[in-house]
Amino acid sequence: MNTSRVIDFRCRPPMAAQKLIFDLKLGRLEHTNKFVCLPAQTTSPSMFKVGEKEGMDLLFQEMEEAGIDQIVVPGRNIANPPKAVLQKTDVNNINVTDQELIQLRHDFDNRSIGLHGINVEQPIEQVVADIETAVNDHNLAGAVLEIGYSKAPDGGPLSIDNQILYPIYETIVKLDVLLMIQSGIYAGHDIGANDWPPLDKVMQDFSEMKLVLAHGGYPRVLDAIALAVKHQNFYISPDIYCFFPGGKLYVEAISQLPDQFLFGTAYPFGPMKMSVDMALEFPLSDRDMEKYMSGNAARLLNI
Repeated sequence: MNTSRVIDFRCRPPMAAQKLIFDLKLGRLEHTNKFVCLPAQTTSPSMFKVGEKEGMDLLFQEMEEAGIDQIVVPGRNIANPPKAVLQKTDVNNINVTDQELIQLRHDFDNRSIGLHGINVEQPIEQVVADIETAVNDHNLAGAVLEIGYSKAPDGGPLSIDNQILYPIYETIVKLDVLLMIQSGIYAGHDIGANDWPPLDKVMQDFSEMKLVLAHGGYPRVLDAIALAVKHQNFYISPDIYCFFPGGKLYVEAISQLPDQFLFGTAYPFGPMKMSVDMALEFPLSDRDMEKYMSGNAARLLNI
């Protein structure tokens, strides 16, 4: 099955600050006990050129070969990434700034759509001002919140329904942009970061907020799907986790929630062309496939 347009809702290009992601991907291939997941086991040339212009050029070429029209690139502004990630890399700076996202948009001929990375450990007034600047002045499409890497004022884990975060949600609604929430097996200091009842509370308080759960909320697959059933402005981008153990539940749910699923490669965890080709094999109607591969994303991004 072919689709006329493809939007990759989760991509981290081979920029220098992304090296830890690529080290994590490539390091996994050397494990003695193998994880049998074809996209996770497969590489592409750009993955070996992190921080080099050649790597970015190769990624653009891989986009062309995969038929990907646009990529959504989350920024990053975190202070405490998990040990499971840091122990696999020698990189010091892991953050991606708004200015880097703006430059990437220019370099990729406006085919890259950036999301401002939120640092919730800054004063909340500064956090809100930075989001407003990113959207109003830099034309970024929204923001990304990596709650699992953040600490509450008392030094403990920060829950997504903590009232100190509510000005962020109010700002997202006011600006009419999207908020991406990081999830997945590396989305916090342990997989307990993927606890979605608190997110249910947030969506009840901010029903108009357009929220995207990146990496699909894995491993709490059914909880994530239940939130999409309950909240019409809740979107799931399961990307490579469609091919993880239990990931078939995402694929089965797409036809029942055809307006709330978004295609993503999770590059570099999944190579671009393989990710597109495997998604196009999902048992979906032509209409649902078009929505999944681009239609829902285009509507959400107003493009």
